[in-house]
Amino acid sequence: METDKFGIISLANMVKIFFSLLVYLFWFVPCVLLCFIIFRVFNRTQIRGKENIPKKGGMLIMANHVSALDSFLIGPIFFPRMAFFPAKIELFKNPLLSIMYKGWGAFPVLRGRYNVAVMKKIVELSQDNIVIIHPEGTRSRDGEIGQGSKGVGKIIYETNAPVIPLCANGMEKFLPVHKRFPSFFKLIIVNIGKPMNFSHYKNLEPTKETYKMIVDELIEELKKLKTR
Repeated sequence: METDKFGIISLANMVKIFFSLLVYLFWFVPCVLLCFIIFRVFNRTQIRGKENIPKKGGMLIMANHVSALDSFLIGPIFFPRMAFFPAKIELFKNPLLSIMYKGWGAFPVLRGRYNVAVMKKIVELSQDNIVIIHPEGTRSRDGEIGQGSKGVGKIIYETNAPVIPLCANGMEKFLPVHKRFPSFFKLIIVNIGKPMNFSHYKNLEPTKETYKMIVDELIEELKKLKTR
């Protein structure tokens, strides 16, 4: 946090903090309440393995991706902390929508299979914050877990943050790719795995082959969580 030479927080930063607090209280918290109603009242949602989430500090949540509303299911799991996640930059063109998306934890990224700037931003964010990543990169059309992106392997290689695998079963029935409106009264089970240890890869050269081995191991763990 920026201060002047006397260690006093600048007026601009005070305004920024105040505005962020307003967004959190009057947008983020109501959204979490709405998500609770949708997923706990109108659907049967079970969250298993929540004890595997570190109590504090930064972390990378690696989740499967089957629905446009995945973040609305996963994000509130970490309340009162806010979880951050990348979203395509086109969503932030409208100023009002931009504030709403950012207030939910989204940050804009240019889409690309190997966007170094995006990966660097995620690594930096994960040091102190909760960041949700979908290693498959795109939504699954059949609910099955596909191949992971080597870019995600690079992120894991470069970060020191804990990597937590998470698999949400049932979201493909709640709002699949081909539907515009969600269905209700579905059973959704969220399985959260224990932090994964990728330290043995740090002794290897930072190559695409190394990144692929990392993400392949992650995908195998997600597949195991899906069958629980």
